Amino acid sequence: MPKDDSVKLHRTTCRVLTLLSLLSQYEEGLTFTEVQQRVDIPKGTLSPILHTMEHMRFISFNPTTGKYCIGVNTYLAGKAYGDSDAELKFITEEMHRIVDACSETCQLGILQGSDVAYVAKVDSPSPIRLISDVGKVFPAYCTAIGKAILSESSREDVEKLLPRTFPAYTAHTLKNIDELCDQLVEVRRTGFARDFEEITDGVTCIAVPIHINGVIAYGLSVTTPSYRLDDEKRILIESLLKNAQDHIERVHA
Repeated sequence: MPKDDSVKLHRTTCRVLTLLSLLSQYEEGLTFTEVQQRVDIPKGTLSPILHTMEHMRFISFNPTTGKYCIGVNTYLAGKAYGDSDAELKFITEEMHRIVDACSETCQLGILQGSDVAYVAKVDSPSPIRLISDVGKVFPAYCTAIGKAILSESSREDVEKLLPRTFPAYTAHTLKNIDELCDQLVEVRRTGFARDFEEITDGVTCIAVPIHINGVIAYGLSVTTPSYRLDDEKRILIESLLKNAQDHIERVHA
């Protein structure tokens, strides 16, 4: 949990929010033991917090699997945010236009520390199973969105943010800072970031950075099975992303 010396944080509230953030990353849920292993909350304190959150339907408990998951009231709160936030709503409309034109999945992400957090997604009419989804968090080095967001960062800033060597998700995952920085040079040259099966085998992603008021705030991507990404589809996707980027940045300059 980040510390802010200027603000006295309420411990129980911080613990509740930490639990919501944790469970949002595990679609299949976590057992009580798995939750306890991932948070710094004593067992005697954790149990009543989870019970209260379940009672108020912000999390749910499956007695068959023994796992806690995000509940319906958390979903409704998130949906209300998405519906009311004008900037995100505008970008989501652009995402729908992209999907309508290329029939592939479109995702939006932000940088959260050294990770990418996915904040919006519009599915393809022929969806593929992705490990990334709204609320999920993955390392920036192995996602096209992460590379797009980091594209204007100096090597020094990238080194401060990321480890020297990268844990692998697939055989194609970048191995270290040097490989990533080489790709960031290419992103600056072409305007597009790419993930060639680096987080999921058989899945390729193309992304662009989205500037809000002159600063990169988001990465916008299109994800497709690698076998569908021929030159014609790639050119179409890049054109759609560039048009959306120009439109969004013009409105939010």
